Amino acid sequence: MFNKKWTLHRLHKWMGLSAAAWLMVLGLTGFLLDHRDSWRWLWQEGVPENWVTEDVVNKSKADHIRLFQINDASPGQHVTGGLTGLWWSNNYGKSWFKTRFIGAENKPAISAIIFADANHLWIASDDGLWLSQDGGMKAKQIALPASWISSLSYNEQTKQLMGVVDRTRIFKYVIDANHLYWIDIKPVKTESLPKSITLSRFVRDIHYGRGVFDIPLSLLWNDISAVAMIILPLSGFLFYWLPKRWKKNKKKNKKTRHAVKKHSIRWLFRLHGPTLGLISAVPVIYLSLTGILLDHGKELRNWMKSIQLTQSWQTPVYELGSWQGEIYGIVSYPDNSSKFSVGTRLGLFTTTDDGINWQRDEILDNKALFIWTLRRFDGKIFIGGMGGPNMVKINNQTWMPVKHVGHMPSDITLDNNSNWVWKSRHGLKTGKLESDFIHKHIDLPAINYVPWFYILDGLHSGVLIHPQWKWVNDFIAVLAVLLVLTGLMRWWRKKWI
Repeated sequence: MFNKKWTLHRLHKWMGLSAAAWLMVLGLTGFLLDHRDSWRWLWQEGVPENWVTEDVVNKSKADHIRLFQINDASPGQHVTGGLTGLWWSNNYGKSWFKTRFIGAENKPAISAIIFADANHLWIASDDGLWLSQDGGMKAKQIALPASWISSLSYNEQTKQLMGVVDRTRIFKYVIDANHLYWIDIKPVKTESLPKSITLSRFVRDIHYGRGVFDIPLSLLWNDISAVAMIILPLSGFLFYWLPKRWKKNKKKNKKTRHAVKKHSIRWLFRLHGPTLGLISAVPVIYLSLTGILLDHGKELRNWMKSIQLTQSWQTPVYELGSWQGEIYGIVSYPDNSSKFSVGTRLGLFTTTDDGINWQRDEILDNKALFIWTLRRFDGKIFIGGMGGPNMVKINNQTWMPVKHVGHMPSDITLDNNSNWVWKSRHGLKTGKLESDFIHKHIDLPAINYVPWFYILDGLHSGVLIHPQWKWVNDFIAVLAVLLVLTGLMRWWRKKWI
């Protein structure tokens, strides 16, 4: 198949040497980005703005503030924040001040904020549940220290909170009794699942470590593959470089003992091929192929959304046999204490018996809608979609799309003019549901650094280097697939030494 000059060994070697450096960068940045939700330092530490490109700075400014709430009882009182912290204002957002978290060594990363009344502000964070009794000026910890409360809902009739920990476990907190208890929720039955998902959703889930098995296993497999993308190029380079080094040292009369050379080569081979190479072969291939598709997401978006994958083509995680890492939002209902809804990447599921039986809302017929944000105000339920439409349901009527409020809105609130305000990376959009939405100008709090997350994200995609770096990523991804294939062929010939 190969002539004497281009043997399988040489082809694998030179492809590996060509791709080694950037494969290590992709592996390291991919590993860190996989843990964006759990590592606070990715958001609360960073580099000065003049160290990076304008595009990265603009992305940081647009996205580091994710939450925005207006106090209905005192409209001039605003609270805003996200993973970088929390700020409050008492003059309609003209000036902002940092919230003081009493007893906290470091400021928590904020995931949800809810005004219960004129003064009480409930705060969900990666360090449990907090309460501010002065509109956000200072807050004290109430429950679940060191736990990531990923979403929160307030029921004004029952004076209860419902929350989700680690996007998995659901609790109820009775405020007056200061009592917290957990709800044992059952899995969704197969007949309640959507009949199909889009190729676009599947590609993203696969690449971000949530698309094969239950969330911890998929993420672990991604992590192992990311580590392999660091160690495989390094071990391959040492396998190539060490014999040359030994030969050069021999000419200088600096001999290396034969036993040391034999032992080094043997363990480099075993680490490189029969262990990490085999373990990471499949995920490296799918990470590379999905990476190419995501590099050209703008051009391929419509095509990927047009292709529907039915249940027979879906991986086990879409059977929703476990809620592990699947709950992105929660809302309770004032008329039934046993009724609540959870937002997932497969749609909105509602229970009327505290999580024993579930029914999926037919928002997009039998198709799945990734519910990124879920909020309830009186009789209205709002959905902010990821890769899909934003929706509203008023007083148990049919779901209606809400347009021109931004892609992937991360929070929704009501201002003093009865206008709905949607927060997304495109800014604040305000308006009434029956009319159009326009930009609402408020200077949100700024931070004097660019969080590490945006640096790593820009490096992983290549935009930190050049807007067209995606073509280099594509080339390296193709080489990674070929390296896996030629590596498997080499392993088949020589499995162990």
